[in-house]
Amino acid sequence: MSHIGNKLRSGFFATPERQGEYIAQLLDVKGDGTFLDPTCGEGEVLSQIARKHQTEDLTIRTNGVELDKARAAIAKDNLDYCVNAPIESMVISNKSASLLYLNPPYDYTMKGMDDEYAERKEWAELSRNSRYLKENGLMIYIIPSYRFADEKIARYLATHFYNIGVLRFSDEDYEGFKQCIFIANKKSGKRKEFNRKLYDFLLQMNDEEFIKQNVTPINLMIGRMSWKVPQGTTQLEPFYTKLENKNNFYDGIVNSKGFAAFKERSKPKRLEIGGNPCLPINQGQMAILLASGAVNGAIGEGDHYHLVQGLELVTKVREEEQNEHENGGKTTISKVRTQRDVSVKIITPSGLVRKLV
Repeated sequence: MSHIGNKLRSGFFATPERQGEYIAQLLDVKGDGTFLDPTCGEGEVLSQIARKHQTEDLTIRTNGVELDKARAAIAKDNLDYCVNAPIESMVISNKSASLLYLNPPYDYTMKGMDDEYAERKEWAELSRNSRYLKENGLMIYIIPSYRFADEKIARYLATHFYNIGVLRFSDEDYEGFKQCIFIANKKSGKRKEFNRKLYDFLLQMNDEEFIKQNVTPINLMIGRMSWKVPQGTTQLEPFYTKLENKNNFYDGIVNSKGFAAFKERSKPKRLEIGGNPCLPINQGQMAILLASGAVNGAIGEGDHYHLVQGLELVTKVREEEQNEHENGGKTTISKVRTQRDVSVKIITPSGLVRKLV
């Protein structure tokens, strides 16, 4: 499978660097602000766009959220701040980001099931995350071309945005990615006029022939039009996840008294011979200990010092039993039983070996 195919199947479909450069050239950044990517992957494109406009007199802060741990670790190096968490768990201040970069993940393998997962993610991320964009802020929304024809997506875009551009990847990447870019500013106020012309246009984007004839490649728009990114805050507050990272609990658990007690109780039990018994050992118990070998070794002190070895000898004994019948016949039955014998030997301090049993 190709590199692109692998990323598609894992739900990760990063915008090519070349397209990110084209996007950066279309922006007119008017002042300080925060650029937000709520499904940032490795954060490369958002960082690329911000670097294009970062100057000594202009501060751009990049914030991202990424579910995958490995990609989030890379994004933390590329962005100013990244949280490894599902976007659903995030608490982010509404109407605060100057720019919203939205390239939602989708699972290419689900296309055989009425594309339910693809539709859910693309629509859910659009409707959820556009609230974090400030009024007149700029949204860059990148999804597969045919998804713009979804009625919910088309109606939302035609209602909440103005100064609209619908572009497609340049020819070098379009055939491999089949993605288009919706770039527009967010309307202000509560009453928003529905753009019927835009809605009808988007509904036709499930037709590749329509896209090739009516959607301009992004590289051809450079120098012809630009989109303003308004000035805004450089701190998104609040910006955190409601889910605690499990790594934060590690030290507390490992060093707790409860965990120490658990480890002690879960240790394998081992028989230890030695010390003084809780109760006096009678003769029968001593015989069992000797016979089993439990007290093999040195016992006693001084003139009473002995080396003791106890063994249990197991042998098989064959026995025959004859049964006489009324007709005068005889039947011989052979039986094998296990016989257990005890052998206890001691060596006295003088070197004398005695076999007690």
